[in-house]
Amino acid sequence: MIVWGAGGHGKVVADALLASESCEVVGILDDDPTKAGAKILGIQVLHSPGGLRALLDTLDLDGVAIGIGDNYIRDKKFREARSCGLEPVNVIHPSAHLSRFVELGVGVTILAGAIINPGTVIEDNVCVNTAASIDHDNYLETSSHVFPNATLTGGVRVGQFAYVGSGAVVAPNIVVRKYSQVGAGAIVLQDVAEGVVVAGSPAVEIGKQPKRPEFLE
Repeated sequence: MIVWGAGGHGKVVADALLASESCEVVGILDDDPTKAGAKILGIQVLHSPGGLRALLDTLDLDGVAIGIGDNYIRDKKFREARSCGLEPVNVIHPSAHLSRFVELGVGVTILAGAIINPGTVIEDNVCVNTAASIDHDNYLETSSHVFPNATLTGGVRVGQFAYVGSGAVVAPNIVVRKYSQVGAGAIVLQDVAEGVVVAGSPAVEIGKQPKRPEFLE
């Protein structure tokens, strides 16, 4: 296995893989050539000028864990890995609690101390970060990200590429629509419109989030 991304998030993903003892992590791939040769958690940082496809000519890999927090870059790497025939793997820290009635896609990351309760569906390439609480019957769409210590109460839907910031609380049955961003510590009591930024207690719109995935640009 390799981890793709040698930043802080990649370090946490690598740590989760090491803690799970489910695979051998043979390297951490990064696009920045200046990071090549460094070590993170004792794992060598690799750089491949020809990208992941060229690296596959020299390494016999079973999968890749995408260690990138940015939803849009993570989605790009997810697609690139699949185009190379390498399946993104689920990374689940052993201290996370998942109900056996949770449905998971592929390339999902669930980090230390996260709690995910029954009836929740998590689509592909989603990140549930450290100590996030995802209660019953939530739905997290592709390439969304729930940040550390955020809380989704029952029946919340988080749209594609949306962010729920650290420490935010989303009230029951709320929809956080795609491309939107919930600020850190926000208390969300009403639906969040597509492509906006909300913050505060209660959360109100404070701006637009113009970024879109590469395939739409």
